[in-house]
This record gives sequence, C-alpha cells and structure tokens, in this order.
Amino acid sequence: MRKLIRITVPLLLAAFSLGAAEAAPGEAPPAQQQATQIPFGFTLGDAQQPTTSHVAKLGSDIVFPPGTFDGALGGLTNTVPITGKLNIPPANGYFVAFRFMPTTGRVEIVPDGDAAGTATIHTGKDKDCKATQTNICADTDVTAKVFIKLSEVKVDGKPLDVGPNCRTAQPAAVTIKALVPISLPAPPVKVTSTFTTPGFAGCVGHEDVSRLLTGLVSGPGNTFVSNLQLRCFSSGCKA
Repeated sequence: MRKLIRITVPLLLAAFSLGAAEAAPGEAPPAQQQATQIPFGFTLGDAQQPTTSHVAKLGSDIVFPPGTFDGALGGLTNTVPITGKLNIPPANGYFVAFRFMPTTGRVEIVPDGDAAGTATIHTGKDKDCKATQTNICADTDVTAKVFIKLSEVKVDGKPLDVGPNCRTAQPAAVTIKALVPISLPAPPVKVTSTFTTPGFAGCVGHEDVSRLLTGLVSGPGNTFVSNLQLRCFSSGCKA
C-alpha cells in the first residue's frame, strides 16, 4: 500500500503541473516557435530576355516591363516550402485578329494570392550548383495563379468597349520549374512555362464581348518566358 502511494503521488503532481501549464479559458496558448523564413528577391526580365508571353491563338507576343518576385524559403536544407509575391507591370499588346484585323489592348497580370510551391536545396559551386555557378541553389516547383485583365482594346483602330472588369473568369496557373541560384553573386536564369488561358468574363461595355474575347484569346499552349536575376537574399533583403 505504501509502495502504491509513493508511485501515485508523483504522477498526480506531474499531472497537476501539466494542467497548470495549459492556458486558462480565454487566454492565449503558449507561443510556439515560428518556422524559418528566409527572404529573397528576384527581378523578372532583362535586356537579354524580357518577360514575354506568347498568345498561341493569335500567334503574338506580349513583352512586359521588368517585374519582381519577392518571397521566403522555409529553410536551407532538403526540400522546403517556398512562397512569394509576383509583381509584373501592365503592357500594351498588339495582335492580328482573324488573321487580318489589327487589335491592340492593355494587358494586366493580376495575382490571385501568393505563389507557392517547394524548393529542393543544393550546395556546391562545382557540383549540384554548377549550372548556376553559385554556392547554393534550388530546384524550384512554384505555381502562380493569375487573372489576365484586358482594357483599352481597339480593333482596327476603333475602341472596343470591354468595361472596367474584363478578365479571365478563373485564374491561369503558371508553374515555374527551374534550378535557380540562392546566393550572390549570381547570373540570370532563363525560365519557361506553358499554360492555358481560361475564358473571359465581365467584359461588358455597350454589350457583353466576353465570348468574343474568349474565342480570340483563350486556350492552351501559351508560354511565359523570363530571366530571373537574384536581387537579394537573407539579410540583404529589406523587410
């Protein structure tokens, strides 16, 4: 009986201590250690390879001004999560509709939330990172979901009223799979992605031209090409 008491009392004390450590009702739970977040920043597009989107149906290219991709890595070992914010300025596009009708318009890339994916970390300038010529690099698999918005459309020089909210009904998924540098100095890396442009909606001015634009632009086989230039990494990136 005494032996049983000697065993039971410490167990009760331990249970009481654990219960006291828990947050009382209405109080915040004990703080947990945050996951590692290592910031980075890339510039998209340069003189050698500007950010370009090829519209398969129209056989035309849209050349965008330089943009940025700023985000964070979840660590520097093995495979880690990667997130980032894509920012590409609008561009003016020129197309030939129906193979004879010149068409111009303003094209805007509107992110649908943050881009996300994974990065597998490698080391060794003369080994796994030989292609990037850096001490650390990463095989990335990142998807950015973006709406494609149209405005200031003109057909054969005449304005086509598409309204203020003309864009794809669903976001297009642009996935970048590439070996990229994550240490400086680093050369630019060319990246390419093929994506499908969804149908358009909300293109309502004097009339609804959503179906017309869907027929002209939407479909598979479009490409996104750009040079990624590492701009900053870790402590070198501004908060």
